[in-house]
Amino acid sequence: MEQEKYLPELMAEKDSLDPSFVHAMRLLAEEIEKFQGSDGKKEDEEKKYLDVISNKNIKLSERVLIPVKQYPKVLLYIWIRSLIKQKFH
Repeated sequence: MEQEKYLPELMAEKDSLDPSFVHAMRLLAEEIEKFQGSDGKKEDEEKKYLDVISNKNIKLSERVLIPVKQYPKVLLYIWIRSLIKQKFH
C-alpha cells in the first residue's frame, strides 16, 4: 500500500522543490525513473543470480597487470610456470 503513495509523493516533492536545488532535483528524478521502471519489469528480468547449487564447473578469470620493474621476480615466476605448464600439458 505504501508503494501506491510513494510515486505521487515523489512527484509532488519534485514539483514543490526550488529549481536551484539541482542535486536534489536530479536525485528525485532518478528515484522517480527507478520506481516507474520497476513497475513494468517481469519477475524473470529481475532475477540475475548465479545458481551456486548446480554442479557445473565455472571458470573465472581476471587480468592482472603487475609492474615488472618493481617486481622482477614475479615475471620470472610466471615465465617458469608457463614453461612447466607447456611441458606437462
